Amino acid sequence: MRVTIFGTGRVGSSMAHYARALGAEVDVITRADAASQISRTRTLVESADVVAAAIPDDRLGGWIEEWRAALGPKPAIHFSGALIIDGMASYHPLFSFPVAPLPPDQMAKIAIAREEGAPPFASLFPGAPNPEFVVSAQDRAYYHALAVVSGNFAAHLWNETARAFEARFNLPAEKVFASYLAGVVERFRESPLDSMTGPVARRDGASIKANLAALAGDPRLKALYLAFLNSAWPGYGEPPEDAG
Repeated sequence: MRVTIFGTGRVGSSMAHYARALGAEVDVITRADAASQISRTRTLVESADVVAAAIPDDRLGGWIEEWRAALGPKPAIHFSGALIIDGMASYHPLFSFPVAPLPPDQMAKIAIAREEGAPPFASLFPGAPNPEFVVSAQDRAYYHALAVVSGNFAAHLWNETARAFEARFNLPAEKVFASYLAGVVERFRESPLDSMTGPVARRDGASIKANLAALAGDPRLKALYLAFLNSAWPGYGEPPEDAG
């Protein structure tokens, strides 16, 4: 199996490393290579069994138009979670990738969201044991929104609160705050549908009121807290139905 991958970013680097570990011959093409070594790049595309575009979403449409003729009937794939691209199949890895390539054993555990009608991921990366699931065209945007809320939004919350933690308490967040967040992840692993703890989970109105008052001087964090409160306890502040 010969795989040609466009892109050396986080996803492209890990996919290239993974494909090699699975026994494939892998060629990686940078954006500069594609522009300056057109003849070589075309040869690599034409000789590959699978061509993958691990590039930003907004460049995928132009990429397939540029290389459609050279691709011919061979599989062309991308890793976008939201987009449907004519002439390409989507295999979105549900993961937050680091800069350095992931070890193959970790890559093998990542779930792949496969476009409806596309062949199994293991038929393109032979030997890949990744769990995978099919997402229909009408559900792609919804699926991607869930990924953004659960991953990107959570990361934003953690980044913002880590900055506030360091600024107020003058301690490196990784030394004290990271262990707390590790506990949050562990509670999720124990109970994925019911892992929330804290004042909202126990309906502790007094603590919530104190939290909101303490955040009065930081409108951005207070707005995030209120958004969480409105979702997790929509009736907060309303009197009980049986109250006189």
